[in-house]
Amino acid sequence: MLEIHHKKAECIGCKLCADTAPQYFEMDDDGLAQLIGSRENRAFHIAPCFEEDSEDLQQCEEGCPVNIIRIRK
Repeated sequence: MLEIHHKKAECIGCKLCADTAPQYFEMDDDGLAQLIGSRENRAFHIAPCFEEDSEDLQQCEEGCPVNIIRIRK
């Protein structure tokens, strides 16, 4: 299983991740992306994700304009 690491405090609300992987990201009331079902660990919010979603998650990681999404094994 993979993990998504998301640095919510630096999010600018471009919505790319929520549009690309809505099963993992949603927009909060402030217009910023939040990782669904995550736990906080220092600066990052972390949540498990499935290998079969790795292509969409790779798009999120590579497309994030502020480089705050990481996919880890």
